[in-house]
Amino acid sequence: MSEVDIDHMINMKKGGISVGQIYRALANQAGGYEYLSFTQRDMYNKIAKQRHQLSGDAYAALKYLEDQATNDHSLYFNHQMDADGTLCNLFWCDGLSRADYSLFGDVLALMLPIRGINICVHWWWLLQQLKVAMNGKAPVSVITDGDLSMKFAIEKEFPNAHHRLCAWHLIFNATSNIGKPQFTSMFKKCILGDYEIDAFRQKWFEMVEGFGVKNKNWVLDMYKKRHSWATVHIRGKFLLVFRLLLGARD
Repeated sequence: MSEVDIDHMINMKKGGISVGQIYRALANQAGGYEYLSFTQRDMYNKIAKQRHQLSGDAYAALKYLEDQATNDHSLYFNHQMDADGTLCNLFWCDGLSRADYSLFGDVLALMLPIRGINICVHWWWLLQQLKVAMNGKAPVSVITDGDLSMKFAIEKEFPNAHHRLCAWHLIFNATSNIGKPQFTSMFKKCILGDYEIDAFRQKWFEMVEGFGVKNKNWVLDMYKKRHSWATVHIRGKFLLVFRLLLGARD
């Protein structure tokens, strides 16, 4: 196989296309099977050679998705390997999810596990794959846990989307940063309360001054980001959710 043919094959495989379909496509491009310098078996051998560089789990995951793609022709998946041949990024989306997103994908929730795992996600790559899988449709709103690298990637890939911080994560962080149940309860009211702006501002300063936390860095940071979480500032934004689940290897 020529390098050009190999590149074509790899790109189509990343798109979830089966080897048989790729072989037929390459034959059509060449003008017929008789003009191909390789067989379908050669293609399988080339794929197997590349897979030897992957770990058992990574190989099994890709093989599973390839098998699923033979039955679900709308399944999309793609992956990245680092310079050492280690699988570092994997994105997949089945046909039903793609159909759901086309109808209901106005809001996207990006959530990482909260188990203390240190995860490094290539957010730009992930969101680019999402755009490809969903035929370029961008969400109206995106809900996240506040990760900064995630925020920057959203601004780059979905510049017109409204970015909202997840209420559950905010309440969790209030508990871990302040450690006072009454504060958490009042903070929750600030998040969800349908106040006017002046009333919200008054309740906020009464709360932080009453608990003696007005100079805490987390409190100051939350007030700066209020346009991303307080109902008073996000009123009118559509926030029903299409969730993108992100996993991690322990």
